Amino acid sequence: AQDADRVIFTQQTFQEFPNYWTSNTGFANPKQVTDANPFISEYAWGSKVLIDYSNSRGQHLQGTLTLPAGYEKGKRYPMLVYFYEIMSNTHHNFQMPIFDDRPHIAEYASDGYLVLQPDVVYQIGHPGTSAVDCVTSAVKKVIELGYADSAHIGLQGHSWGGYQSSYIVTRTNMFAAVVTGAPPTNLLSFYDELYKQTGTVQQGIMEMGQVRMGTDSTPWNATKLYEDQSPIFNVEKIQTPFLILQGTADGAVDWIEGLQYFNAARRNGKHVIFLSYPGEPHHLAQKNNQVDFQKRMKQFFDHYLKGTPAPHWMTDGVPQVRKGEANN
Repeated sequence: AQDADRVIFTQQTFQEFPNYWTSNTGFANPKQVTDANPFISEYAWGSKVLIDYSNSRGQHLQGTLTLPAGYEKGKRYPMLVYFYEIMSNTHHNFQMPIFDDRPHIAEYASDGYLVLQPDVVYQIGHPGTSAVDCVTSAVKKVIELGYADSAHIGLQGHSWGGYQSSYIVTRTNMFAAVVTGAPPTNLLSFYDELYKQTGTVQQGIMEMGQVRMGTDSTPWNATKLYEDQSPIFNVEKIQTPFLILQGTADGAVDWIEGLQYFNAARRNGKHVIFLSYPGEPHHLAQKNNQVDFQKRMKQFFDHYLKGTPAPHWMTDGVPQVRKGEANN
């Protein structure tokens, strides 16, 4: 209020929905105005702790670790790692369960999983190896602290996180299962592809943008570096079962990136599944596909991290010509 000593604000934690509160500008005696989601107490929701760790270059980082509902100190749990870049700043975020193409933290915590969201920082020209360093350093710290079962850890990333998870699976056997969504996988081809949502070429994001290969570092003058940092050129090293998600109408990362990676992995005898959703953009938009993917991703992780039976779509696959049929 412009002419009054009153403010309205929200506050939240992982366990507290961001309701509206009022107070004076000194924030003395704040009063809660809304109670929009009183259901929280009815569910096994989990809690959070901050984890401090360092990568191999001595850089101090943090990760936010969600503990499963009913957490017992000293007991080791299966763990899912979900990341992008800096994630520790989401430590106090309340996360409403929704359907999309990434794991929902509270859902997994309610079902007995730890969920780690580590920070990643980058060395120019080495985005993939930087991700390997930071993510594995965080996981090792969580294992050292006695939280995680080292034999049952999964990894998931989407888009830029999809590139990183696709690269990480080529460089470590730390994870029992990996899910990667909408991933750039061949940096040589990706460099000249279109970001169709805007019509721009990917060259800028490759050199100076999120990929961070370096100014004037191109596939022609740094071919070996591009190959080294590309998941597809390291595919023969993979020993972990993994799953790729991509929509055929992806306007940010062309569908061909996921298809190339799948075919390369299959040709090299790797255990890989490709979930290809016709007509879907960079993030799944249709509710039925969002629900479908959430179910399949959970079944995939449950099988490898909790030992549940594999559904037939994992063991038998679905031929391209039968896509969309009932019971697939």
